[in-house]
Amino acid sequence: MNAQRLAVARDLVEHVLERFHEAHRRDLPRIVALARDVEAGAGPAGFAAPFAALAEALEMHMFKEEMRLFPMMEQGGNSLIVRLIDDMQAEHGLHGDEIAHIEALLQALPAAGAGSALASLRTAWTGFLADLAEHTQLEDERLFPMFRH
Repeated sequence: MNAQRLAVARDLVEHVLERFHEAHRRDLPRIVALARDVEAGAGPAGFAAPFAALAEALEMHMFKEEMRLFPMMEQGGNSLIVRLIDDMQAEHGLHGDEIAHIEALLQALPAAGAGSALASLRTAWTGFLADLAEHTQLEDERLFPMFRH
């Protein structure tokens, strides 16, 4: 990888860390807490569990990127990097499945009478989904292809 492409990759990694990983770590605990509030109020038993599971899965995913994949990228890549990228992209797909499940749960709740916790959850969730979509697209379409030789 030439020096200019490596500099671009490093900038993209830094952007992902600062813009998305920090935001997800800030937003997900609040979303999980709101889901627990909804469950405690009008929500069905177990409503918050998929939110907590997604938060845990994303934390593990980000940790793998930060501890393994991104350092490899910042060094210019190596023979294992494509395998790690494939793993990360597979996890992106799994996260999409978890999100679809959560979306179905949210759609099943009646809008009327659910209270402010549900309205706050829906607002926070919508913002999180927009960030996650932008994050995943940046990785899948710009960053990861730089390391596929």
